[in-house]
Amino acid sequence: MRKTNPIRILFLMLVLVCAMTSLATASPLPRVAVVYTNNANTTYDAELDDCVLNNLKQNLSSHFEVVKNETVVKKLADTGLTDLSMAERRDIVDALSDEAFDYVICLSIEPFQRKEKFTFFTQGIEMIATVPFKVIDVKNDKYLYNGKFVEKQSDSTWIGTVGNKSVAIEALQKVNKGINKVIREKMLTAK
Repeated sequence: MRKTNPIRILFLMLVLVCAMTSLATASPLPRVAVVYTNNANTTYDAELDDCVLNNLKQNLSSHFEVVKNETVVKKLADTGLTDLSMAERRDIVDALSDEAFDYVICLSIEPFQRKEKFTFFTQGIEMIATVPFKVIDVKNDKYLYNGKFVEKQSDSTWIGTVGNKSVAIEALQKVNKGINKVIREKMLTAK
C-alpha cells in the first residue's frame, strides 16, 4: 500500500479551496436582451434572421449573457406600440421590468427597397437594407446608441438575372459591420 504524503493532501485541499472561492466570487456576465423583429416579408426571412442573429451572438457571447426576448414585442404591441423603431427607451425598459437585464438591444429589419438597373450589356438590381438599431444601458437608464443603418448593395450580370436574396444578404452584411462597430465602441467600453 502506498503512503499518502500529508503535504500533498494539504496542497490539494488548498487548490480545492482556491477553486471554490474563485467560483463563488466570479461575477456573472452582464445580461443582454435582444429584441428583434423582421418586417422584410420575403421568402428568405429565415436566412435574414440567421445573418443578423448569428452576427449578434458571435460578437456578444464572449462578453455578455445573450437572451433573445420575444415577449417584449408582444408587451409593446399590447400597449399600442406596433413599430419597434418608434418605441421609446422608457417603454422598452418598462416592458422588461420584471427581468434583470443590464442592456437591451433592439433591432428591426424593414422591407428592402429594390431597384432594377439596365444597361446595354447587363441587367442588375440594387437592394437597400434599413435596420433601426438601439442599445439601451438599463442600469444607467440611457441610450448607448439610437440610430438607423441604411446600406446599399448592388449586383449585375450580362446573362440571366440576379437574385434578390444574395444581394439582400450582402446589404445586411454591411449593416452587421456597423452593428459590430457600435458593440465594440459603445457596449464593450461601457461594460
